[in-house]
Amino acid sequence: MKIKITLLVLFFATISQAQVSNQGQPQSWSLNNIENPEAVVMPQFDLKALRAEDKINDAKQDKPYRYGHEFLVDHTLQNSGKWTTLPNGDRIWRMRYLSKGAQTLNFLFTDFYMPKGATLYLYNANHTDLLGAYDDKQNNAQRVLGTWLVAGEDITIEYFEPAEQAGQGKLEIFKVVHGYRSLSATEIDPDSGLNASGSCMYDVECYIEGINSLKEISKKSVALIIVGNSNWCTGSLINNTSNDGTPYFLTADHCYSDPSQWAFMFNWINPNPSCATGIPSTNNAPNYHLTVSGAELKARREESDFTLVEITTGLPDDWGLVWSGWDRSTTIPQFSYGIHHPAGDIMKVSLDYDSPTMVNDNGDFGIVWDIANWEIGGLQPGSSGSPMFDNNGRIRGQAWYIYGASVCNGLNAGGQSSGYGRFNVSWDAGSTPSARLKEWLDPQNTGALTTDTYPLQPVYTVDAKTIFTELGNNCNSIVAPAIRIINNGTQNLTSAQINYTLNGVTEVLSWMGNLATNESDVVELPQSAGAAGENTIAVTITSPNGTSDQNESDNVISAIVTVVEGYPAQQITLTLLTDNYGEEVSWELTNENGEVLYSVEEGAYANATTYTEVFDIVDGGCYNFSIYDSFGDGICCAEGNGGYVLSTADNQAIQLGGNYGTGEQTSLRIESVLSIGQAALNGEAKVYPNPSNGLFTVKVPSGYSPNYTVYNLLGQEVTKGLLTNNLDTVNLSNAAAGVYLLKVIDAATGSETSFKLIKQ
Repeated sequence: MKIKITLLVLFFATISQAQVSNQGQPQSWSLNNIENPEAVVMPQFDLKALRAEDKINDAKQDKPYRYGHEFLVDHTLQNSGKWTTLPNGDRIWRMRYLSKGAQTLNFLFTDFYMPKGATLYLYNANHTDLLGAYDDKQNNAQRVLGTWLVAGEDITIEYFEPAEQAGQGKLEIFKVVHGYRSLSATEIDPDSGLNASGSCMYDVECYIEGINSLKEISKKSVALIIVGNSNWCTGSLINNTSNDGTPYFLTADHCYSDPSQWAFMFNWINPNPSCATGIPSTNNAPNYHLTVSGAELKARREESDFTLVEITTGLPDDWGLVWSGWDRSTTIPQFSYGIHHPAGDIMKVSLDYDSPTMVNDNGDFGIVWDIANWEIGGLQPGSSGSPMFDNNGRIRGQAWYIYGASVCNGLNAGGQSSGYGRFNVSWDAGSTPSARLKEWLDPQNTGALTTDTYPLQPVYTVDAKTIFTELGNNCNSIVAPAIRIINNGTQNLTSAQINYTLNGVTEVLSWMGNLATNESDVVELPQSAGAAGENTIAVTITSPNGTSDQNESDNVISAIVTVVEGYPAQQITLTLLTDNYGEEVSWELTNENGEVLYSVEEGAYANATTYTEVFDIVDGGCYNFSIYDSFGDGICCAEGNGGYVLSTADNQAIQLGGNYGTGEQTSLRIESVLSIGQAALNGEAKVYPNPSNGLFTVKVPSGYSPNYTVYNLLGQEVTKGLLTNNLDTVNLSNAAAGVYLLKVIDAATGSETSFKLIKQ
């Protein structure tokens, strides 16, 4: 018996937005001496009981992934908040909420109306997370709006109303959601789902011979969608025979909920693709904020698992979106590929080089195109509703279920099988227009079997594109990128100029070859020494065939290459303080080959207990330390002030943390000789006594007067100052007992070092 799993991903949220630009800032931020509103403090709740329920529900996987606790409120512009009238008659209304221990807060408005010129922002207490502006573009017939999550426990909602619109706006806050745990698919921004999918996945920008020119167009129609206020799905814009740009959007029937509350995000694409390499993807912020909300149901049918909606918010021309064509015939494709957002991750591509099988068994999962074995990638929950494209780049169905083998076998495709609801069945098998596609996608009843994309995509004679294929090993100081030059033009590409910039220094290189259309060539760029930390590289390809590129949109790429800092040590110490759920913690230390050298499995640690682990290591080695929390809330701070520090034997701190959600990774390099920048302070700077009751003596070399800063395990600044003598004191007498990071930096020389401090 085949066990088939539908591809819905659950994450429990209420989201509705339309072209929210995340631009500008609240009016109050530019005003002096404006008094903050008093916070509405949310009541305590039984978090332990919720966690127990979550453990059961997560194991069953038959309910949405719950990250928050809902408070019901009834706050309006009239009965709550604080109004401030500006000299010109404009008004600001602010409402502040405090929910102790919350990682995030988000809100549901049940009466939402923005007059022209009015704006709404949400932000946290230290202004590090800002959401908005919401404006009149978000108005909808239901007068409902759900927000994204805002990081922090203390959040302000700010409404600005122009004088000429006085009294016209409507806001009623109905729900406040206290986020008590996080997961890759549910954190603050869409990109928090980044790297949630399997390691064998290919970013959609990866070069794949045979479909590269097709997917370059197809990807422009695909969107990540939030449905049912709690689920990730995928779908695509789809053309009709009138070629009029009606914003029809195709997804799966099992994704269906009230589409007026759906949110769509187009163009979430990694510009520096990771192609089943295990290297984490990066996002294309801020360009991925191509988000609209709200749609109207046109047709849906369970038997072929399709839903067609019409997006009710305008799609701007400058977004460069494409409405994919379709083929309603029963002709079996030569091969098929899918573009999707598995697990709510950045856009991926999967490919089956073989023809799919047309299944007509009409069972619970029937009337499908069956993909027996993906050669590249595969599908995961969150891929539901994503389009299956054929060898002509036309839609032939939408993703329904998966079965058989795992999606990934390490970095290789796992041989998973998948089923897509068939487009030809969805076309006219339903008994009414509300159960079939025909009337919507062929409104003039032309009888066409196929359509192509809308708008028609330009064909360029000269079009050279470049992408990164390699950025270098971040465990040494050498930046060694490689690029792929792709000929997207119809004329053979025989020459081009490459401008390669590292940290502001540019080299100009010449390339010569002979690439036919869709062919590519990998070019290794010069190796250069990079500084520890972030290094910016940029590549521009110009003068293809000695002339101007007719499509300059794909000529420039850039990336950040992080060179791991080196530490002189023969041992590394992990000091870890668990929170109230120590059994959820696990960690591992691996070498550069991925071999696990040291590890602790989930269930090994007690609650609120300090553990010390010592790792023996070798000079010249590169290591990765990964720490995880099975519940997804780290070890700080809602359930105890846990934390961890990695340090050398002489207490030089390497990494500290605690509020890491599901997990985080630290890379480090061990070297036998101090670098010039470290030597001056690292060689002679000392801290004693350590541990201490609060007074730490810091010894620095003669001639140095470095600044120092002390951080707690959350990365928050505790104290700072200047070390003016060879022997000076750092006073933590008033700080709570625990582990702290002391960072010492001499501005004149750039020398720096850091220490782990233990306050008893």
